Amino acid sequence: MLHFTKIKNIRNYFMEKKEEEIRKQKKIIRNKISYLRNNLSLEEHKLKSELIKEKLIKLDEYIKANNIFIYYPFRSEIDTTLIIEHALKNNKKIILPKIDNNNLKLFFIYDIKNDLKIGKYGILEPDNSKCKEAIIDDIDLAIVPGLCFDLYFNRLGYGGGFYDKILSKLKKDIKIIALAFDLQLINKLPICKYDKKVNIIITESKIYRDNNIHE
Repeated sequence: MLHFTKIKNIRNYFMEKKEEEIRKQKKIIRNKISYLRNNLSLEEHKLKSELIKEKLIKLDEYIKANNIFIYYPFRSEIDTTLIIEHALKNNKKIILPKIDNNNLKLFFIYDIKNDLKIGKYGILEPDNSKCKEAIIDDIDLAIVPGLCFDLYFNRLGYGGGFYDKILSKLKKDIKIIALAFDLQLINKLPICKYDKKVNIIITESKIYRDNNIHE
């Protein structure tokens, strides 16, 4: 019994060391990609966001979706307000997240100018006095943020784990789309068992699908 306990302790030690190394690697990647993205000019940011939006709205997954889970842009993220406004004008329902006690609550929004207020971390979030709460099963299509993605469809977020929790609860047939500038895509990310993959990555130059069909 003592022998097996010792083996287990050794295994746990090496697993912890591996996870620590992965955390360090992720921090380096986050800093590098944040720097590159933050240094896009306003003109580049606007043009690339528009190109990504145009690619998205032509996808069958977007066209067929009724309830779209998406995020409000923060700092140098792609301007998702272009997508939100397009969806609302085309009679689609938008579901936005709101941070609540280290979890994300979901709300339908109907008016991007009047239904939001500044929340935790300075991000615009649904005003729950104006918005109807949604549930995870309402989602037809999920569009998620991230700092970096790789060619194996792994996602690197900001470290809070908010979206990994949401993605793990989605119905199995729900497609998950990541929006990213080309500079946010690398060959391979360091990953751990809790990291969730996406199905489609859209950049300003290309659409990547996990069935190996690139557009």
